[in-house]
Amino acid sequence: MASEDARYRETSQFQAWSFSPAQLAAMREKTNAIARQRIAERILASASNPPTSNNTSHANTPDLSGHGTPNPTENSTPALPDFLKPEEEALLVSFYVSELLRAADHLGAPDEVRATATVFFRRFFLTNSIMTYPPQEMILVALFVGSKAEGRFPRIIEFQQKFNTKQDILAGEFLLCQGNRFNFEVRHPFRALMGAMMELRSYGDIDEQRILAAEKRAHEILLFSPLMTDAYFHYTPSQIMFAALSLADRGLAERLIQETFHFVPPTTNNDNTPAVTPLPGLENLGIARKEGGNKGITTNDERAAIVGPGIRDKVMGTIEACRNMLSNELPERKSHWTSESIFKSQIRPVRKKLTKCRDPDRWNLSELQRQRREAGVRRADSEERPTASNGTKDAAIFGGDLSADAPEKKRRKVDGNGLEDPFGGPL
Repeated sequence: MASEDARYRETSQFQAWSFSPAQLAAMREKTNAIARQRIAERILASASNPPTSNNTSHANTPDLSGHGTPNPTENSTPALPDFLKPEEEALLVSFYVSELLRAADHLGAPDEVRATATVFFRRFFLTNSIMTYPPQEMILVALFVGSKAEGRFPRIIEFQQKFNTKQDILAGEFLLCQGNRFNFEVRHPFRALMGAMMELRSYGDIDEQRILAAEKRAHEILLFSPLMTDAYFHYTPSQIMFAALSLADRGLAERLIQETFHFVPPTTNNDNTPAVTPLPGLENLGIARKEGGNKGITTNDERAAIVGPGIRDKVMGTIEACRNMLSNELPERKSHWTSESIFKSQIRPVRKKLTKCRDPDRWNLSELQRQRREAGVRRADSEERPTASNGTKDAAIFGGDLSADAPEKKRRKVDGNGLEDPFGGPL
């Protein structure tokens, strides 16, 4: 059976949505640059092609001034707005993620639903700019799709009534799925935390109240800190769990890691032969075997490379980096994002800037969906279809030659004019 690490590496979460910090920053720069270019093109195109009703209404109206000189301001190139910078987009994404978490609390969503919806939202605005699609509307879309991805299927009417809105949530559903590359499986650290608590209890020398307090605090952190940061893009669920547990109780987290990565290989067996140790679950890890090595048997040196002190230091370094990231957004920061002073000083200016540089063609999701449906219908109607007068295409379907002169050919064959004797040549 494949190890847990091997199975995780086969998931879309690892293959499509795991990045280094440099890669993530480059993706955000690219998304921002593409959005700026496309929005600028649409603004210029709309200015150069104003509505026909405005052009034709005064087309034949004489110039009352008698000069006939056009107004130079009418055809001048419009000034482009001040676009958002990548860091400003990141600030707005964090703000709207906090709004999404508040909406999930109002909905009474389970832990997995709120976490999955948040991951969908963050993934969408990693490959799509917040200047292109409305984040406020995508919050409810992410919650709706996240509920279905976790096996809960709310009725759309009840969902709208819960939030007292008439928003067409379905208008953005396919858009969100497309932005997530139709990767609906999201793995979370909640089950890993349960397994860690069971492991700590199995040691038998740790006070139960300490374990319960650590579990409660770590669970609170997992419901907020990884979702408000980029932890899901950089770390595995187990690494996020260890980081949250370390923030809750560093001693328990280090005890778990110490108990797991403690193996020091002996030099030889009693008969002076190289020591080997059964280590189940590693047969699919591609570990080198000795000559005639048995499946599931690995040398102690190989085992030390997996659960020895060397790999322990590497794991501790990764967990410490994740811990530092989560510590920037602890659950106590919820009040920061709902503070009126913070909203006025940091969020409102950027939102005001967003209203001036948003995409004019894609901000209205319902209108965008209607236009795409109409475009699809027009595309289907314009496709070439075989007609009755096209003999070659009809022949491919029905067989035989259905061209205009086909009946005449049959007639000549029946008359026998110019054809061989129907009974064959002379004997």
